[in-house]
Amino acid sequence: MAQDSNIAMAEARSNLTGSNERSFQELNDAYKLPTDSDEHSRLDLQHEAVKLMLGGNIYQSPELVKAALSPREDLKRRVLDVGTGSGKWYEDTIPLKRVSEAIDMAEEFPHADVLGVDLVMPNVITDSSRRLPPNCSFRVADANEDMGKTDITYDLIHQRCVESGIHDSDLFFFEAARVLRPGGVLLLVSAIPQLVDGHGKITPLQKPGDEGYV
Repeated sequence: MAQDSNIAMAEARSNLTGSNERSFQELNDAYKLPTDSDEHSRLDLQHEAVKLMLGGNIYQSPELVKAALSPREDLKRRVLDVGTGSGKWYEDTIPLKRVSEAIDMAEEFPHADVLGVDLVMPNVITDSSRRLPPNCSFRVADANEDMGKTDITYDLIHQRCVESGIHDSDLFFFEAARVLRPGGVLLLVSAIPQLVDGHGKITPLQKPGDEGYV
């Protein structure tokens, strides 16, 4: 499911709009965060924070992941990353240009094809210093609309911190189960958002109409 990079970038540019010197996507009204380089840098930091919580790994439940992605001569293993963001998970998953030590999934699962989908293309596509290997590809796609259009099956589906852009969680889980092979694994990482003031005190989340909303 790889795309020509020129076609992919043209598709990505047509999906962007500007506001307050930031770039936003137009495919999904529910997802309100920017989709520019600054946001991808934040996602890189988020990726490193998750790795710290996982003890340096980039996925949880290692015994399940290893079983789902064990090599088979009669079957090509496939991984789908929903909401791939900056592509940082793939930088650790696939041997791009090795610049640091890490427990890379590429070393563990070099036989697996991986596909990252998001509302815009990741920065790694335009970075000439990084060579994308043939078993890594990216596509512009909206999980709300496109999960139900594919009949390709996967051994592992990974979704991290994109629940705000999912319109119907039950439908997403249904489609994920549909395209997962028997014994496949769905990895989910979610966050509980908290606002803190200048003194580090947690501030309750508020919406218009709430008492004390400013």
